Amino acid sequence: MVLTPRALLAGASVIAAAFLALLGVAYGSPGARWLDASAFQGFLGLQGTTLTPLAERVVALGNPTEVGLIGSALALVALARGRPRVAAFVLALLMLTSVSSQALKALLAYPRHEGLIAGSHIDPAAFPSGHATAAMAMAIALVVVMPSRLRPLAALSGAGLALGVSFSIVSLGWHLPSDVAGGYLLATGWALVLLAALRMADGLFPERSGRSRVAAVSRSVVERLAAIGLTAVVVAGAVAATGAAALGVVFRLPDLVGYAQDHTAFVVVAAWLALSAAALLAGVASALARRV
Repeated sequence: MVLTPRALLAGASVIAAAFLALLGVAYGSPGARWLDASAFQGFLGLQGTTLTPLAERVVALGNPTEVGLIGSALALVALARGRPRVAAFVLALLMLTSVSSQALKALLAYPRHEGLIAGSHIDPAAFPSGHATAAMAMAIALVVVMPSRLRPLAALSGAGLALGVSFSIVSLGWHLPSDVAGGYLLATGWALVLLAALRMADGLFPERSGRSRVAAVSRSVVERLAAIGLTAVVVAGAVAATGAAALGVVFRLPDLVGYAQDHTAFVVVAAWLALSAAALLAGVASALARRV
């Protein structure tokens, strides 16, 4: 079933309510602040000679320059598929999420934790995380740009991007996990608002893709290249994750089990963030028409 603009805006309202609820709990609940700080300490414990340099490289994907380059590439893919409105959606989503995340951090600045947490200081102006917002916005843009048959692969790749950037910023001591969740919700809310606008525009002024032979060939080539690229990314990610898990089980299983037992808040919150990212991306994908 294709969702109407009204239904998409209703979904955006639910996301906005969830954002406000998360804000209230993260700022006002002692128990939530304890859970946030405890999980944060678990992420910080992952720092080391191998993981820290990797996290620093991954987190760069959420920097303005990298976001602009990735967004421009996705917009070009949409244009090559004959979808100029989707290209505009991508650029608008990245711009609005960037501006709003920075504005909200300034407006919502609040010292949730006085002093240091495991040697790290969290700036009062940290909610929502700009990097997490940008990463989720790019993940959503990837899902929207792709044709329907490639969206499951796009969602997997996008979730990997969002979680990679998000876990990196927390493990580097930049943000609390709740800041990441706030960024996910902010990006998803804007996406639903823009999808509603896109759906309204399509209803009033139906978009016509190029019908020439050149346009058809362009779409076919771009979609095949996208399929190859997404498949390669998913396979590479699966191989890397499987290899890392196998090495951990073979060489450091007792250490890993002990770390998880000592940092249960970290395990719970990391799983919650992963499920949240997957659920939000799946929700956006299900809201799309077969040809959005």
